[in-house]
Amino acid sequence: MKKALILEKTTYTYPGTKKKVLSNVNATFDKGKMYAVMGKSGAGKTTLLSLVSGLDTATEGRVLYDGQDLSKLNRDHYRARSVGVIFQGYNLLNNATAIDNIVLSMNISGVKCKKKKAKAYELLANVGIDKETADRPILKLSGGEQQRVGIARALAHNPDVVIADEPSGNLDAETEKNIMQIFQDIAHNEDKCVIIVTHSKNVAECADEVWGLNKGNLTFVKEKYVFPHAHELEEKGATSKEPA
Repeated sequence: MKKALILEKTTYTYPGTKKKVLSNVNATFDKGKMYAVMGKSGAGKTTLLSLVSGLDTATEGRVLYDGQDLSKLNRDHYRARSVGVIFQGYNLLNNATAIDNIVLSMNISGVKCKKKKAKAYELLANVGIDKETADRPILKLSGGEQQRVGIARALAHNPDVVIADEPSGNLDAETEKNIMQIFQDIAHNEDKCVIIVTHSKNVAECADEVWGLNKGNLTFVKEKYVFPHAHELEEKGATSKEPA
């Protein structure tokens, strides 16, 4: 498998303090796989997402995308072309239609496509949104439908890396299951690297690999996930899996 992201001794310290939010993190995230990152509030999940999405840079160590140090790349270009982010609160334009949200995202990312609207309908259809629903205002859609639109928007510029922040936090169990199937398809059938931060046991059970984040330490838990007890997850915060 081709490596999408590699974290090498990645450390992040709050500016002006000595508090390490992430400490000496080593991890490899490949294309074609879906990852779940679990941890309590304050464990460093938001910081991790900020680093891999290019919103911030490591204080020490490196985050590599396709073998290149993110801190030395044009991170605006990276976010516009190579990474797609799906937010827990959807972050859609509520007064616009679903299709308009996708087309706008394509315009912002500089997607070169003669028939953007047709492509946007195709993206939405791939995540289970039909044309009638696509033409409705966002506020007229259910939470599950809005999340599907958010996924389609994140895929609008065909990124290699897809990052989701608690994507099922506002969804019922059946909708959560359907959304996870979409993420699995994105990873396995479209060869993308999917990283999901979650508290959900059900989400973790769908992942190819699960990592635990505890007090700034990111630790490999297991593949083909069997959900551990909370104390097991915390105990595994002492060591890290070295990048392959």
